Amino acid sequence: MGSKIEQIEYYLPNAIVDSKVLSEQFATFDVDKVENKIGIKSRHVVVTETSLDLAYNAALKVLKSVPKEEIDFLVLCTQTPEYMLPTTACILQDKLGLRKNIGAFDFNLGCSGYIYGLAICNGLISSGVASNILFVTADTYTKYIHIKDKGNRSIFGDGATATLLSKNVHDHLGGFELYTDGSGYDKLIIKNGGA
Repeated sequence: MGSKIEQIEYYLPNAIVDSKVLSEQFATFDVDKVENKIGIKSRHVVVTETSLDLAYNAALKVLKSVPKEEIDFLVLCTQTPEYMLPTTACILQDKLGLRKNIGAFDFNLGCSGYIYGLAICNGLISSGVASNILFVTADTYTKYIHIKDKGNRSIFGDGATATLLSKNVHDHLGGFELYTDGSGYDKLIIKNGGA
C-alpha cells in the first residue's frame, strides 16, 4: 500500500516584482547574475492576501476535480500562518467546507516543506489513517522581509500549492530520505513572536 500524487495545482497573487524593479531600488543589484544563478526573473507578492487566502485559492482548484466528501485529511505546510493559534489548517478545513470528521494540522517548514509533506502524507496513507489527502503549502514571506533587504527580496515571493494524494496499491511514491541541519538557523529568522 502506498500513495500516489493525483493532482498538483498552484495559486499566485497578482502583484509582481520583477528584477528590473529591484535593480532600480538597489544600485548593486546584478539582474543577470541573479537570473543566471537562481533563475528568478520575477516574484509574485501579496498586497492584502494572507497565506490562508492563497491556500484556499489553490485548494479550490483541486476540489474542482474531486468531491469534497472524499477528502479525509488536510495537511498544511506554512511558516506564515494566519495566527499563532489556532492552526491555519483548521480554519482552511472550515472555509473549504470539508467534512468535520477528518484530520487537519499545520507544520512549519520552509524550502524542504513540500518533500517533508509528501513523506508525512505518504505515511498517513500507508498506515491506513487516510485515503485521500489534500496537502497544501502556502507562504507570504514578503510581509516579513525588510524593504531594504536586497538579498532576500531577490529570492522570495509568495504563493501556494495544493496536491491531492490518494491511496494506490500499484503506482505509488518511493522511499524518502530526510535530512536536517539547524546550524544556520540565524540566517533566516523572525525573532519576534514565539517564546
